[in-house]
Amino acid sequence: MKYKLSLLIDSLLSSGANFLITFLLLKYEGNESVVMFGVAMTLSLIFLSFQRTIVLIPFNLKEDKCSKVRIIEFLSCSLILLVQFLVLIVICTCFVFPYQEQWLLAPTLFAFLFIHESFRYLLMMSKLFFLPTLISVVLVSTFAASLLLDGLSIKLLTNTYFCLFVLELIAIVLYIVFKKAEADEPKVDIFFWFRDTRNLLNRNVQSISQLLLVHSPFLLVSAFYPSTISSVLFIARSVFQPVQILIKSLEAIDQRKLASLKNNVHIFTKNLFKKYMVISLFASSVCLSIAVYLFPIVYAQQAVPQLSDLLFWAGILICLSCSRSVEMLLVKKNMYKKMNSLYLLSGFGVSSLLFLNLFLHLALPPSFSIFMGWLFLVMAYCVIVIKGAANE
Repeated sequence: MKYKLSLLIDSLLSSGANFLITFLLLKYEGNESVVMFGVAMTLSLIFLSFQRTIVLIPFNLKEDKCSKVRIIEFLSCSLILLVQFLVLIVICTCFVFPYQEQWLLAPTLFAFLFIHESFRYLLMMSKLFFLPTLISVVLVSTFAASLLLDGLSIKLLTNTYFCLFVLELIAIVLYIVFKKAEADEPKVDIFFWFRDTRNLLNRNVQSISQLLLVHSPFLLVSAFYPSTISSVLFIARSVFQPVQILIKSLEAIDQRKLASLKNNVHIFTKNLFKKYMVISLFASSVCLSIAVYLFPIVYAQQAVPQLSDLLFWAGILICLSCSRSVEMLLVKKNMYKKMNSLYLLSGFGVSSLLFLNLFLHLALPPSFSIFMGWLFLVMAYCVIVIKGAANE
């Protein structure tokens, strides 16, 4: 119970930090900095999806995940991925942004988010469960304090993420050094998570297919739409991010329950589907109410998302939340082909709508196109769950 409360607080602080950053950048730096932070966040989330499918979910579904050997193997794989992804992000950004402090934002943001996710999974259900929350408190406090000083800059943002990354890295090293190993533990295999090549391939295809629906719309809008539309899209997403982070936290706990479940798997998933729907509906309503009241006060008129955009994003996060429950089932049953096909079809539909809207000069907001893709996906998932529960 204590860990669940800590996880909830950490989720709220993380999402609150993103909202605070967006507000401060818009106030002190302008629309272009908001888009820059949005692109950095999108790139980070793209590569974090690979981390989630390759190491986090498989680690969380292991029955012996608390052993020192499994933890070392988990961290070894994470370190390999971290280095590879950092190189790719640096290559992507150093040629796009003209100044070093700008292109350094994306890799430092990704490094912090990557290590923080690993930190949370590693300390789950341990006596040190509160440490990730303390890091998030420091993060929010730093940016809140900037309100009393000279405002938030890209340089301050980058330095803060880097310092917190180093702090969590030191904490992980100390945790491993002082953790006791069991007498009957197997030998360490640092490539353990890469041995099952078939599942590794499936997980990578899963990340790529999700990329087309989850992240590519933001890159397309940033590349082809005016900066005002891009910033509005990032702002609208930021206010609902607490819903996504909350569901991800609940998902991490429910994955462990699903790992030990032998019977009534579809019924368990059906109940999770309903549970996530109710929670995300309530949380999205709260976020929507705050946005409607707060946005006209804190943002300039041209940066305030329309009510229709906010409603579409509330729907997107509800659909995303419900889909998480079904994806756990599909991964457990190795039904990657069905899941990836649905993501590819939904993502291709969203990209097509965005380009049609651009070239035909339609009056449809990008949020509507993204919402239609998620609605199709969750309806298909709903059919899978209902049929499976009926046949179980």
